[in-house]
Amino acid sequence: MQTNDFRKLLYNSNDPFSIEAYAKKLLNKSLREVIGNSATQTRAGKGKFGQLIEDLYFHYKPNSEAKPDFPEAGVELKTSPIKMAGRGFIAKERLVFNMIDYSTEHLNTFRSSSFWKKNALLLLMFYLYEKEKLDVDYIFKIIRLWRFPIADLKIIKDDWTKIVSKIKAGKAHELSEGDTIYLGACTKGANKESLRNQPFSNVKAMGRAFSLKAKYLNYIIQKSLEEDEVLADDSEYESILIETTGALAAEPLHDYLKRTLYELEPIVKNLDEYKHGETFEQLVIRKYKPYYGKSEIELAKIFNIANKITAKNKFDILSRYILGVKHKKIEEFEKGDILMKTIRLEKNSSIKEHISFKQIQFKEIVEQEWHESTWFEELNRRFFFVIFQADFANNYRLKKVMFWSIPPKDMETLEQVWNDTRRKITQGDFEHFIKASENRIGHVRPKGRDSMDFMEAPNGTMQKKKCFWLNKDYIISIINNE
Repeated sequence: MQTNDFRKLLYNSNDPFSIEAYAKKLLNKSLREVIGNSATQTRAGKGKFGQLIEDLYFHYKPNSEAKPDFPEAGVELKTSPIKMAGRGFIAKERLVFNMIDYSTEHLNTFRSSSFWKKNALLLLMFYLYEKEKLDVDYIFKIIRLWRFPIADLKIIKDDWTKIVSKIKAGKAHELSEGDTIYLGACTKGANKESLRNQPFSNVKAMGRAFSLKAKYLNYIIQKSLEEDEVLADDSEYESILIETTGALAAEPLHDYLKRTLYELEPIVKNLDEYKHGETFEQLVIRKYKPYYGKSEIELAKIFNIANKITAKNKFDILSRYILGVKHKKIEEFEKGDILMKTIRLEKNSSIKEHISFKQIQFKEIVEQEWHESTWFEELNRRFFFVIFQADFANNYRLKKVMFWSIPPKDMETLEQVWNDTRRKITQGDFEHFIKASENRIGHVRPKGRDSMDFMEAPNGTMQKKKCFWLNKDYIISIINNE
């Protein structure tokens, strides 16, 4: 094994940019190409590839300490897989950080938290995942230092606070990735052995770790491919990190945050839009409240967009204009994987449509487990409902807005729906999926271009495309109980 002194001949462990420069010698190469026969010939397994990089390339022994991997430089090394999608790269999965210690995390401020002390400055190494390859043959496509942009750090701090607030309330067992926007609390282990004690309740909670959601990683990937350096300096961070009783310092955002990314546009264009102590979600709701009770016609006049909307898209456009967003996609929602849904209530408070998700990939679902399934990922996102209701003249008026995530007890019911669907697809039974009439919160029904839109099933037959749906009665109950 190489000595620590030899390691320092390769890079300066006190200098983040020296560490980055050394890491970039792997760019567009595999670990095996660079270090030769020192690379192991077997798969390291999920989560172990990063340890191989630490051991064989950077020549230090992996550890589970609370400090960063390169403590002198304050740099934490994270490897993460990407995959091809269309013409570009996207994240294959979320980026998992350190475990959440329920017994100690609530004792900290964000600045002294285990998450921030370890992950304030990241060395991100994205590699192209190819199923048929050994991990030592994966090609690194993006290698860069990353510090969270100031506007994102504000939201991440609020996310951390929300997670810790649940721990303090004795509800660590109710934590969900759908609770937060950018920084999640993802499960680590999915069985009874992974249950842990929590300090403010006798109920055991699933072990969880801090994580960045895959959609946020896509933002980092895109910025990196554009060679857009996003490295804020310490002076900017003070306005977010410092625990004060005064108003939040108003720091103008850098030009790179003012620019839109393709069709992305941020809601928060300057930090002084926040009121003292206000979270991103509270800011969003505040922007809508002055328009409660306004009709679709009145809103179109207020924003002078009557000639820009059609029957098909008018509610989506109105919802974005209220937030000051004219582009098709909202930056914070895209990066946080928040699904905005406009819901139209009829005069009697009913709704016509269930909420649909992506089409079920028949051949994929039979190979998946619940906690790694596509539907689990979709359900664990944050939802934002913009609710309009018809008046006596059948004009839809803005009733209210709400952020929401699926409660753990309902996720258990939806897991049963998923398991039932997976079992029937495995057995080749495409006629007896759970129906909406069974009142199981979710159900399965067709979703294709038309009645002749088919997909090949694992048994080789062609079957109508289907997807999971959330029952409309369930959505109504959520709206009425908030």
